[in-house]
Order: sequence, then structure tokens, then C-alpha cells
Amino acid sequence: MRSTLRTGMTLCVTFLLFLAFNLVWIGKLPDIRWDLSQQKIHTLSPPVYPLLATLESPVDMYYFNSNNDPKRSYAVKRYGKRIEDLLKEYEKKARGMINLHVIEPAPYSEDAYKARLSGLDENTGFLGLISTSPGHGVRRIGSFSLEREPLLEYEISHLLYKLQHPERPVVGLLSGLSMDESAGRLLQAVRREFELVALEPNAALIPEHIKTLMVVQPRMLPERTLYGIEQFVLRGGRLMMFIDPLSEQRSTAFPANSRLDEVLAAWGIQMPTDKLVVDSLYTPWETPDMPNRVRLNLPRQAMNLNDISTWNLNRVTVSSSGALVQLNKSRTTFTPILQSSEQSVLLEANQSPRATKSDSLIEEASSRERRHVIAARIEGPSYSVFSDGIKGLPPGLQTAAQIHVVVIADTDMLTDKVSDAAPDGNALFVLNTLDNLSAPDMLVAIRPRATQDMPTVLEGMREVARQAYRSKASELERRLQRTEQEWQRLSPWTTTLGTQAVETNTQLQALNKERLRLPMELNTLQREAYAQVRRLELAITLVAVFAMPLTLCLIAWVVFLGERRRRLQAGGIIH
Repeated sequence: MRSTLRTGMTLCVTFLLFLAFNLVWIGKLPDIRWDLSQQKIHTLSPPVYPLLATLESPVDMYYFNSNNDPKRSYAVKRYGKRIEDLLKEYEKKARGMINLHVIEPAPYSEDAYKARLSGLDENTGFLGLISTSPGHGVRRIGSFSLEREPLLEYEISHLLYKLQHPERPVVGLLSGLSMDESAGRLLQAVRREFELVALEPNAALIPEHIKTLMVVQPRMLPERTLYGIEQFVLRGGRLMMFIDPLSEQRSTAFPANSRLDEVLAAWGIQMPTDKLVVDSLYTPWETPDMPNRVRLNLPRQAMNLNDISTWNLNRVTVSSSGALVQLNKSRTTFTPILQSSEQSVLLEANQSPRATKSDSLIEEASSRERRHVIAARIEGPSYSVFSDGIKGLPPGLQTAAQIHVVVIADTDMLTDKVSDAAPDGNALFVLNTLDNLSAPDMLVAIRPRATQDMPTVLEGMREVARQAYRSKASELERRLQRTEQEWQRLSPWTTTLGTQAVETNTQLQALNKERLRLPMELNTLQREAYAQVRRLELAITLVAVFAMPLTLCLIAWVVFLGERRRRLQAGGIIH
């Protein structure tokens, strides 16, 4: 009895000491956090700190997270928690300039009504942010997307900057093409977001107040203008340039300028002027037997999702585009933004891309699995190709330690005719890029941070299986594609409302059998290639599920045996 009382008193005293420690001392301990992730995704990037220091007035941030929504996956729930942790880090480092309000809106509640009224997306439950600041209005992120997780820090920082600086950035426009009629809608969208300043095509100097420049088909601009563009880039200006081997728009009266290739080489890239990208996978079909070879509908798989230019994009359409290539001895960083698929090839610009010969070339290129870069971001050191200046102007800057250029090997994507094929896609791509280029250095310096883990044995096996599958599946995929094209050519392209007779054409029946058989063969091939990977995944799952229960059972069994032996020994001593 006395032993039981002593044990109870000990437990009570221990509990009281623990409670007193938490109430009195826990608040006085230093707030120490260790970020052990590979990309330091739980720690703010160094460029964020000067951004927070520039906050002029307090900011209220309302984070809406429907964490208990039944439509939400575990991955999105995890992402929602990471967003909350990162926002708390912003609040902490802002030293009182940010007030974070975490709201979990219940269905049909007042909070849900406010979130809906503010324009937040609720397709899979609310996961958005609203920020307000006295005298600066309201800004929002309608929905955080798991696909944009590497850009999370940039999204939040961009919102804070735009909230404090709502004025439109100045963007200069230099065009070697007549864009007013052909690209009127896109230019109108740019003018809504930026103060667009149209410069004379023969301008030799870019005004100092212009920090961001949009140039279209500089090959049709005079040499003095090309010199001005180069000097603008060397002095730290940001450039978005559209070049095209075969533009469908009407050019200006100036003759073609051959020195553009030298400027591109100084930036570490080149674009063949006589080559077009033709892609059988991304080619839209206008009629059953006539694909539009010169036009490419680039889906998200063709985009660099870690680049700001592809923010919220689903599709970009280009037409008669060229290909950008990084030079071997280039010192600049070449980051692809838009690429063709592996089923693409470069054709001569003067060759009809609708010719039958292109099909055989594409099939041959598909076996090489090479993608062609249509848009890229160029950063790094550069030099001037006009070392002696030009006539009437003295030599300018000769070198630069860091340039910021985005080059797109297509000009027709700006036209209303092409951009209408991707509503909001082409315009949003241009707006995203200009917005990023016109942002301050501290915002541009915030780089995407992927959340990928270190490579594992399982990932290595997946890569080996993928390569094995691709090596065997390429021919089947090409046969399936040819079958689909032939089937579309022979079958009715459009159907009218009502009933139709069933087509009993023998060739169509054979094609239908092929359309069913080839996907089944591909599926079987995929199962065989990934069989070893799936066995290992199953083994890992079983270990993860049963390891802890079995360990606890083993410990309990050892404790039981030890206790049983102790009792037996005690009984033997008594007897």
C-alpha cells in the first residue's frame, strides 16, 4: 500500500513539474528550427528578406484552407500545411508588418461566402490567399496549385510586392513587323498590365527609363537599332525577344539584318534561319487527312513548369517556329521554357511541311528522341559584337557580367489568328514573362525550389524500366499513331445530330482492330518492363505497414518471456 502511494505521489509531482515548465519556461526558450530538407524549402530565401524590409504599411494576409474537404487528396493536404508554415515564416520575419489569419471555412459558412466573394477557387476546397494593406487595395492568389509548388515562395513574394507597388511597369516595344492589325488583341492585353511604349524601328538608343524591352523580329530592324538593343542588354536591361525563321506577318521596310546571328552567338545561342520545327505529336489536325504541320499546340508536358513564364498556363500555340540551340563554348545559362516533343524534326523552311516526305523524316527522328527548344531563358556573362561602335555612334559597353534575356523562336504566336487557338495561353505566356522581367532584382532572384528527394534505388530502377519500355515501345507507338491517322482519314470527320449508319468498310474494321490491339500490347509491355519495380514497391509497402506492429509484438514477447522467467526464478527460490 505504501509503495503504491509513493508511486502515485511521484507521478503527480512529475506531472506538476512538467506543467510548470511548459507554462513558465517554454516561452523563454529560444525559437530554434532546423531545416533538414535538401532544397531548404522550409526556410525563406535570402532575397525575401530585403523584400520584407521594403514593406511600407502593415499587411493582413487571410489564408483560406479547407483542410477537411472530402475531395482533397493527402498530397494537397500536405501542401496546404507547407503553405501555412511558410506564411508563418513570412509573418515572423516581417517583424510585425504582416498579420496572418488562418481560416478553415466550413461549408456554407460566412467564411466560405467571403472566400467565394473574393474570387477564390473552391473546386477542391478553398486553398487561396487574400492580402490587404491600407491604401494599397487587395490582392489575391485564387488557388495554390500543387504543380506550382516549386514557385510557392515566388507567388507569395510577388503578391506582397504587387500589393505595395500597384503601378504598371514600363515596357518598351521594338518591332520589325507590322503588329497593330495582326496582333491587336495581344497588344491590348499587354497595355492593360503595362505601360507600353512603342519605340521607333530605327532607334539607336533605348531610353534610360525603360528597364524592360520587348523586341519582335529584330532581323528586320536596322543595324543601329540592333546595336541599341545589345547595349540595352549589356547595361542590365531585361529583354524578351521573338525571332522567327519564317514569319507569317508583314515586315517593315528595312532589309534583313545579318548581324543578329552574331548578337545571338554573344549570348551563347543560335537559331538556324532555314529550319522549322515539325512535331507529329503536337500538330493539330484541321481536316481528317491534312494536319497543319506548321502549327504546334504545346501542352504542359512541353513546358518548364519551374519557370515563371509558364505560370498558370495549360497550352501555348506556335506556328512555323524555329529551334534554339546552345553553343558548345557558351558561358551563359541556357534554360528551356518551351520544347517540342521527342517526335519532332527540323525541316527546311522552303520545303512544304505538308509534304509526304516529312512523315518519314518525323518517324526517323522519333527513334532519336530529341526535343527542340522553342523558347529559352538566357542568363550569364556576355560581350559586345560592336566593339568599334557603329557609324555615328562611339563604342559602348564591351562586356556584362550578367544578362537577362528570354528568346522565343516564333513571332506568329503573337498574332490573333494563332493565339485564338489557345485562349489566354499565348497572351498569358507573354504577360508572365514581361512581369517577371520587369520585377525588381530581389524578386527575380527568388528561384524555384523543387521538393524532390535524393535519388533512391527505387527511382533508379524506375528510370531503367522507363528506358527499357521506351526502347521497345517506340515502334508500337509509331504504328498506333499511323493507324489513328489512317482511321481519321477514312472515317467521317464530323457527325450531325441524329442516327447514322454503321460503317462496315473492311479497311476501317481492320484499322479498328489495330486500334484495340496496339494499346493492349503497349500495356502488356509496360507491365513487363515495370514488373520488378512493382515487386519492390510491394515489398516496401509491406515492410512499412507491418514493420512497426511486428517490432512491438517482438518487444512485448521478449518482455513477457523475461517477466515469466523472473517469476519462475522467484518461485524456485521460495520453494
